[in-house]
Amino acid sequence: MRILICGAGGFVGRHLEQALSAAKHEVLRGVRRPLTARDVAIDFTRDTEVELWQARLAGVDAVVNAVGVLRDTPTTPMALIHDRVPRALFTACAESGVSRIVHFSALGVGGQLATRYFSSREAAERHLQSLPDALRSLILRPSLIHGAGGASTRLFLRLARLPLLALPGGLNARVQPVHIDDITQAIVRWLGNTQPKQLGVAAVGAEAVDLGGLLASYRSQLGRKPARVLPLPRGLVKLAARLGDRFPSSMLCSDTLRMLEAGNSADPAAFAALLGRPPLSFREFL
Repeated sequence: MRILICGAGGFVGRHLEQALSAAKHEVLRGVRRPLTARDVAIDFTRDTEVELWQARLAGVDAVVNAVGVLRDTPTTPMALIHDRVPRALFTACAESGVSRIVHFSALGVGGQLATRYFSSREAAERHLQSLPDALRSLILRPSLIHGAGGASTRLFLRLARLPLLALPGGLNARVQPVHIDDITQAIVRWLGNTQPKQLGVAAVGAEAVDLGGLLASYRSQLGRKPARVLPLPRGLVKLAARLGDRFPSSMLCSDTLRMLEAGNSADPAAFAALLGRPPLSFREFL
């Protein structure tokens, strides 16, 4: 199968390229700055025209969209990256005879929490689901993804190595980290199905955990004694988030704090069925 990965230079895209290549698929790498013959020039901040995508999709059997941003900024506008450009891509797929699309969305899309991140993701999902059934789609809504090269993984592992942890006090919301290998294996399995089902799946690990429990588990897996925990007052955390609003490179801002407080977990049964086995627990990641 000839597969175009949009976002091939990113964390998920790199791991997925390796998994699809190992499964003997021909992989085209959708990147902003092409360097090799397998690279296809794409720009998710500009490419809103269906005709642009049609030219790129000649001979392509399947497309994976793994492009996304955490922060809405003038240089990374969510309205384009999460919504308008994916809609143009999906329409072009339907008109060009592409048979399958794998689209990365986010756990929490369609819920009650209204943020730009979730609303822009939801708009693209709705458009994809409105296309003809002949175009089979797999919409993955992952929780935190753990794996080598992931920004959140690097952050949590750095925190887990500290002897003193300053964590938001009273933050009991739970996340459900999923391993990147489970993500890629689930996609390879779905693409290998001769009659894939139209699916929207919460891609989550075997267990949910709060932030303190996740860091404690990572610390234990690293062979370290339990760390001392300093609870941070909620007012201080909110102030830090407001300061983060002014710095686009910061992972903490008002919206990401709201999403963290809301939690990020789901029943793993559907993802286990897609994967063909139970997903890994965060207790097995390291």
